[in-house]
Amino acid sequence: MTRNVTIRLDESVIKKCRHAAVEEDKSLSQWIARVLVKKISEKNEYIKARERALIRLKKGFHLGGKPLAREEIYER
Repeated sequence: MTRNVTIRLDESVIKKCRHAAVEEDKSLSQWIARVLVKKISEKNEYIKARERALIRLKKGFHLGGKPLAREEIYER
């Protein structure tokens, strides 16, 4: 279901948006809707990627080898 929304924009912004919409062969309304949907989608992807990264960090990484003994760390 789509709904109409009224927004107020500066005339110079509207002019630039119209120009961008014409370049993509879309109406101003279609162009603005696509930009907003894309922005929300990018935000959702960012949140998902961040959650995956945090899970990986909590789990840790096995880098191979064995833990060093105290004597090995402080060898001179």
